[in-house]
Amino acid sequence: MNEKIRSGKSYKDDNVDGLIDMDTAAKYLGIKKSSLYRISMRKEITKVKIGRLNKFRKNDLDTFIDKNTIEAENLL
Repeated sequence: MNEKIRSGKSYKDDNVDGLIDMDTAAKYLGIKKSSLYRISMRKEITKVKIGRLNKFRKNDLDTFIDKNTIEAENLL
C-alpha cells in the first residue's frame, strides 16, 4: 500500500485504478462530501463519471487546491 502525505495528513492510495471515490476525495480536501458534490456539479473540479459515480484523480484534486490557493500579502 502506497502512503502519501499532504498538508500533514496521510492519504493511503490503495486503489488500483488510480481513481478516488467521493468520500476519500472529500477527506483529502478536508471538506464535507456535500461540499465536494456541490463543487463538482458546478464543474469547478475535474471528475470522472463512471455510470452514476463521481471519481477523482489525485492530481486533479491537487490542481484544484493549487487553483484555490491565495498567496499571503507581505504586510511589512
